[in-house]
Amino acid sequence: MSKKRIQNKIAESRKTLPITILYGVGVWLLAGALQHNWWIQFACFFASVYAMIHLNNINLMIRIYSRSVSAAYILLSCIAVWLFPSIAGGIIQLCTVLILLLLFSCYQETDSRGRAFYIFALTSLMSLFEPHYLLFAPLLWLLMSTTIYSMSFRSLLASLIGLITPYWLYAGWMLFKNPMNPWQALEFTNHFTQLRLDVDYQVVTRAQLIYFVLLVVLFIIGSIHFWLTSYMDKVRVRQIYTSLMIIAVYTIILLAFYPQRFDILIYVMTIAVSPIAAHFVSLTYTRMSNIFFITLLTAILILTGMNLWIS
Repeated sequence: MSKKRIQNKIAESRKTLPITILYGVGVWLLAGALQHNWWIQFACFFASVYAMIHLNNINLMIRIYSRSVSAAYILLSCIAVWLFPSIAGGIIQLCTVLILLLLFSCYQETDSRGRAFYIFALTSLMSLFEPHYLLFAPLLWLLMSTTIYSMSFRSLLASLIGLITPYWLYAGWMLFKNPMNPWQALEFTNHFTQLRLDVDYQVVTRAQLIYFVLLVVLFIIGSIHFWLTSYMDKVRVRQIYTSLMIIAVYTIILLAFYPQRFDILIYVMTIAVSPIAAHFVSLTYTRMSNIFFITLLTAILILTGMNLWIS
C-alpha cells in the first residue's frame, strides 16, 4: 500500500472542504465583499461551488473519497480577486458549471433532447452577456459527438432550438417595448461585431498572466498524470476528464485569439482545470508530488495574498 503523505491526508480528509469554504469566505470578505455589496457575485460563486460538489459526487470523478475537486476550485478561483466585482462573470461562472452538469449527465444517452435544449439555451443566454461565449457552442456539439456520445438528430435539433430561444425572447421583448420601431428588436445582433479578431496582448496584466501560467502548468502536469493512470478509472470518468481537457485546450486557443476577453474565458479554464489538478493531488503518493503539492499550496496562498493587497 502506498504511503500517505501530506497531500493525500489533506485530499482525503473530511475537514478539507469545510476549511476551504471558510477560506473562500475569508478571501471574499478581505477583498471587500461587504463594503462593495457584492452579494450577487458572492452568491453566484458559492452556488457554483455547490454545483462543483454535485458534479464530483454524481460522476465519482475521484476513485477514492475526496472533496479535492471542489477545494481546488475554491483555491484557484480565489486567486483571481480582480474577478470578484463582475456580476456577469459570476453568472457565467455558475452557468458554465451547470452546463457541464447537464452535459455529463447525457453520457451515452442519445435521447436527451431536454437536457440538450437547456445546455444550449444556457450557452445562448450567456452570449447575451458575453458574445464570445457563443464560441463554445461548436465545442459542445463536438463533445456530444466524440466523448459524451449523446448526439442524435433530435438532440441536434433541440440544441439549435435552445440556441435560438433566448434571442427570440429578447427580440420579442425589445419589440414589445418599442412597437413603433420593429428594427430595434434586431439591434442585439450588433454585439456580435465584438467577435472580430483584435489581438492585443498588452491588455493582459501581470497578475492575469501569472494566473494563466499557473493554470497551464496544473493542466499539463495533471493531464500527463491522468493519461498515465487512466486505466484505473472507469470509462465514464475517462470520457469526462477527456472532455475537460478538450475544453481547457479550446479555451487556451480562444485566449490566444481574444486576450481582451481574458476575464471571461479564464472562468471556463478554471472550472476545467480544477478537477484535473484535484485528480493529480488526490491520486499521487510520491515524495516529488508531495513537494510539488506543498509548493503549489504555498504559491496559491502567496498569489492570493498579493492580489488582495493590490486590490
